[in-house]
Amino acid sequence: MQDLLTSFHGRIGRGRWWLGALILIAFSIVYAILVGFLFGDSVITGILTLVLSFALVYPAAALATKRLADRNTPAMPRLVLFFGPGILFTLIDTFRIGYRPLPEMGGMGQTGAMMPGTFGMTLGFLSLVASLWALVELGILKGDAEENSFGPPPA
Repeated sequence: MQDLLTSFHGRIGRGRWWLGALILIAFSIVYAILVGFLFGDSVITGILTLVLSFALVYPAAALATKRLADRNTPAMPRLVLFFGPGILFTLIDTFRIGYRPLPEMGGMGQTGAMMPGTFGMTLGFLSLVASLWALVELGILKGDAEENSFGPPPA
């Protein structure tokens, strides 16, 4: 099981990829709840969330690399496309780069809210598209049934 999230070698099928993805999602949710409970909506929460995001890039890349190997696809160009926009968006969101104050809405009394600018919105959209593409390619499309250049099919 440890090999699933730490090794970049071999091939895995869709089932093992979904298992690894669900482990990472569950860990992220528990972490977010714990950090939110302890620190609320603060700068510390943003920085700890950023640290988690960077920490999860390694196991997510390991999963994606093995899944792409099962599809006989080289990992490097795809990993940059799958993870690049999300990493950049996480950085600008954490530090509120390019954000602007949200105008008050008809006496609702909400002040201090921030909204991403055009660059942030565009990057967020690109991140969504890349995530959907990764979901289809890694979690839905079948791998090679025969041995390919990355080894034999997963057991």
